[in-house]
Amino acid sequence: MRELSCKGRLVGPSLLALLLLPSCGISAAYHVRYLAELEPPARYNHPYDGPLDERVVSAVEVTTLCMSMGTSPFAAACSLVAEDGTCHIVLPNNGQAPVSTYRRHEIAHCNGWPPNHPRDQEQAEVLDQ
Repeated sequence: MRELSCKGRLVGPSLLALLLLPSCGISAAYHVRYLAELEPPARYNHPYDGPLDERVVSAVEVTTLCMSMGTSPFAAACSLVAEDGTCHIVLPNNGQAPVSTYRRHEIAHCNGWPPNHPRDQEQAEVLDQ
């Protein structure tokens, strides 16, 4: 078996680190953009003025509960305002964002933010960068 020189021992790990760096940057950039996209416009970002029913469960349970509320099976969280005015929100305890971020997003929907997520001008400019 051939003995690696000191130079050879350093080059292998260095190349591996260089190959992994771009993927870390892409992943971090994706995560920052994902969090920014979850933030609601200021006019919807306030406490719900009515009864609030919040369930914080695993992502698997979110899928089941949200589908029972009529949302997409791909929803990370969901909300529904019932006929009695109660805002029901279902949030993951193990999602890609903190529970508080999902909470703001879903309460904004209860406050009238449409499902197509229209943005304030300032938010749109940030997300377009």
